[in-house]
Amino acid sequence: NTALLRGMVEFAEREGVTDDSLREYVSSRLANDENVLSELVRSGKTIGDDLCKCAMLDIEAIYTRLFNAKIKYSRSGNNPGFYEGYAESIRKLTQSVGAEQLLERLVKHYASLGTGLLAKYIAFRFDGELKGIANADKTTFDEIVGMDHQKKVLIENTKAFMEGKFANNVLLFGDRGTGKSSSVKALLNMFAEDGLRVIELPKSAITKIPELTKRLEESPHKYILFLDDLTFERHDTEYRALKIAMEGQLQATANNVLVYATSNRRHLIRETWADRDGGEVHVNDNKQEMLSLAERFGISLFFPAPDSKQYIEIVRV
Repeated sequence: NTALLRGMVEFAEREGVTDDSLREYVSSRLANDENVLSELVRSGKTIGDDLCKCAMLDIEAIYTRLFNAKIKYSRSGNNPGFYEGYAESIRKLTQSVGAEQLLERLVKHYASLGTGLLAKYIAFRFDGELKGIANADKTTFDEIVGMDHQKKVLIENTKAFMEGKFANNVLLFGDRGTGKSSSVKALLNMFAEDGLRVIELPKSAITKIPELTKRLEESPHKYILFLDDLTFERHDTEYRALKIAMEGQLQATANNVLVYATSNRRHLIRETWADRDGGEVHVNDNKQEMLSLAERFGISLFFPAPDSKQYIEIVRV
């Protein structure tokens, strides 16, 4: 089948993680297929007996016709940069012995990783379109000198989030180069195996957060929406959208999504003396509006510039 061969070759060179290209191609198509079974499993819902029987019939046909086909292709060995947990799951699917084991491993894949792009990576960018980040930054907390209190609070809050307990949105503010962004990357590497994922958003994508969270809410993972170096001008409208997305919209907030933002400013909306003197009649109302966004973050952590002793310690490390 020419179409099958073309698809297998393209897949092997772009996404392949094993040397059994045909089996892996079929396994990957199954693992990333949006279907009734994958949708129910990843959202933790009960699977009926009739659906299991139908799935088994499909898998038996696929296994018999394609897993045993004598077609070999040696890929170039390029690394697609996927999350290792995803690559390992694909390897196990490829190595399945019999249709029953293939279906069992496929269900485990859906339950632990989900399907599609969200299963393949641990870090993403979202600018209206979600894109995976291959070979995500490997920063750890051991590389961040000092800031022990800040690291402790971040780890405890994120651990509670991963355990399904109450957790807060977090604002990390302070001087440049003090470890704010690196701390979020370190959290990802600390909790990735537990199912944490980080999605970086530019300010321009804030209005699309409700659309994004709707997509994420049935995923088996937990997500931090990461807004880096965030500051608003008074004329910006995105801060109202962010405030509503974090708290105050009619649509219930997904319990697997938090917002972590970094900024050089404690109060995210730039304020001038003219704002304080008041061009508006209700000056206090205007001030409260400008401060209310920062109050949506249940935790605000200050990252100060290092003193001379800390600076020497950083240089030594």
